[in-house]
Amino acid sequence: MADLPGDVSAYRPFTCNECSKSFTRSENLQRHKRARHGGSSRKTFECAGCHARFSRSDVYKRHTDRCRLLASQKDQPQQGHQRVPTPPEMEDVTPSLQDASLLLPDSTWQPDQLTYTTDGSQAYSGSPSSIRTASVNGETTSSYLKAYFDHFHPSLPLLHRPTFSLNSAPELLVNVLMVIGSLYSRAYSNGDWEASEHWRRSTWKSGIRDLQRMVAVDYSEFRKTWVLQTWLLHIIYGTYMKETPEFGETKQMLRTLVDAMRELGLLRQGITMPDSLSWASQGDPTDSKTPYTRWMSYISTESMKISLYTLVFLDSLLFLPSNIRPLISPMEFGWELPFPSNLWEAKNSQIWLQRVTEHFGLAPENYLYGPRSVATASLSLATQQLMAESPSPDLLAALIASPFTTLCIMTNINALIRDFTRSYYQLPPSPSDPSAFHILTQHQNKQIYGAMRTISKIVKDQACTSDNPQFLLWRTVEILHCSVKISLCRPDHLLIGGIVDNSVIAGLATSTHLTLGNYVSVRRSAPLLPPHLWGDEGVLAVLNDLASALTRIAGEEGERAYREAPWVTAGSYGILLCIWGALRRAGKDIQNHLDTFNELPRRSESCMLIFNTLMESIVLSLNGGPHEPATQDPRIWSTDHNTFLGLLEQGEMLFVTLMQRVCGERCLWGIGPSMATVVDEILAAPQPTVLA
Repeated sequence: MADLPGDVSAYRPFTCNECSKSFTRSENLQRHKRARHGGSSRKTFECAGCHARFSRSDVYKRHTDRCRLLASQKDQPQQGHQRVPTPPEMEDVTPSLQDASLLLPDSTWQPDQLTYTTDGSQAYSGSPSSIRTASVNGETTSSYLKAYFDHFHPSLPLLHRPTFSLNSAPELLVNVLMVIGSLYSRAYSNGDWEASEHWRRSTWKSGIRDLQRMVAVDYSEFRKTWVLQTWLLHIIYGTYMKETPEFGETKQMLRTLVDAMRELGLLRQGITMPDSLSWASQGDPTDSKTPYTRWMSYISTESMKISLYTLVFLDSLLFLPSNIRPLISPMEFGWELPFPSNLWEAKNSQIWLQRVTEHFGLAPENYLYGPRSVATASLSLATQQLMAESPSPDLLAALIASPFTTLCIMTNINALIRDFTRSYYQLPPSPSDPSAFHILTQHQNKQIYGAMRTISKIVKDQACTSDNPQFLLWRTVEILHCSVKISLCRPDHLLIGGIVDNSVIAGLATSTHLTLGNYVSVRRSAPLLPPHLWGDEGVLAVLNDLASALTRIAGEEGERAYREAPWVTAGSYGILLCIWGALRRAGKDIQNHLDTFNELPRRSESCMLIFNTLMESIVLSLNGGPHEPATQDPRIWSTDHNTFLGLLEQGEMLFVTLMQRVCGERCLWGIGPSMATVVDEILAAPQPTVLA
């Protein structure tokens, strides 16, 4: 067996005498022998209902209990149902099978086939929800769940949709899915919004209490994938609620979860699921699993893997607008990269096996243990490989096949840059190096920009329309890519100022005020240097990216803007803030030149390049959009003093108008309307003195 990272192999004293595998515990070795080398004759436990055979009595018992429950539900569909926490006007009604079986009518799976397991224990164990339909303002449970999978799931494929069933999903998981899904359903109902909001908040808080009680005695409950998924979804919803106390509770939930992951060793795949390391293991030629069993084995491992990658993603990005430092170091996270997205989306085992062969050219029985590159062995190794001059072809193929994997790599690069920035700004300022964006050495910049170019090319090659199931994920990668490039050139004001805010919305509001006051310059160089000494070289480096991002952000209208994930809205707002600050500084420089020399600066001057380039995108977005003809404003790039002066006076207000429109279209999670209010308050207040 290949050596595992972190000398994990040194702690495996129990070796199989029939193959090369070794284990940390004797019971794991015995289980391996029964499953791998025992054959069907050793599977002595047979279910009387479906005749499935098992080699372990505990797995057999859980299966029979569940098989019996599902059979009784089919025979007695009119029995009482568990009640979802609802407002007073919600009523339980007898569901139809059509409402209860989610959500893919063309899929071949059936609820009674589900054997969704993780590390030997049933993932959907505990209190499976009964088949039911609840009515909230004309909406039903199944419609809320459908809204979740149609609108939120494409931005974060945390659950395995083809095998999700309302019959078997635990109550806590169903409730939080309904809470998030109801946000997307509210545009299609005319009911009482306040009652719905009260139901969401109370259901969310009740779910947190139940989850905390569940794990209070034993952290091992987190080994159940559904518990981990439910916990993560509660963190997401709580982060973007407007109430500050809930945000504090959400931060504590994240800390609790990270502590549990460390205590249980779940941050290391070699410890959690040693048999699932495809890059370190070889296929077993005697493996006689059926295609369905092999598919379910893949789902078990990949569900835990995607859940943990989601944890790392949320830890690095979710609280970033508040300047809260990530709790997990990429160096301690030892899970190989997720497999291609279309394998995760395969609706049955036959489609899955076909796609495995298409991607890897492997026989299906060798897939889970096939020869995968070491470059894909962990997030940290993949990031290092991507910054090399010649990235591994296996790594590039993994990024192309999975936008979620690419998003996690981008998030890790962003965390790396912020760590460099944090260290750099703890050093004393140097008059010989006053620029705020010289964070990395030239060689380090070259390495990171090389990785960014590779990802940019992948995103460009994967350009797709909004009806593509991967559109929202690639769109998120694109926004984060622009944000990372900005971080290399103009560090985050909250980060440099050492400000940690008490919510995402408060952090974005503080960033708005600091952007218009250029707090970075004051913190870094005053009183040693005169203000605004180095101009806007950092903005020039990303000027084309800013103009393109502005056009794309403003071009997301209607349903596409409505479906946007909240972390994408926060990232887009950060890009708009950078544009606003650059436009304001460029306009002041042009005005100062006019006052001094009574003529416009040359077109090649940085202030003219920035102002005119950004105004082109602003006018295009206001008048037509990226796919409609728009009339070019003749004042842009004009050299006539009087002609250009009108544009100079109107430029900032034109951008603010566009910014308010963009915020207004992103009303779902509350970030857009809150930021529009902040902008209105800034415009209404007396303008402060700009310090740089």
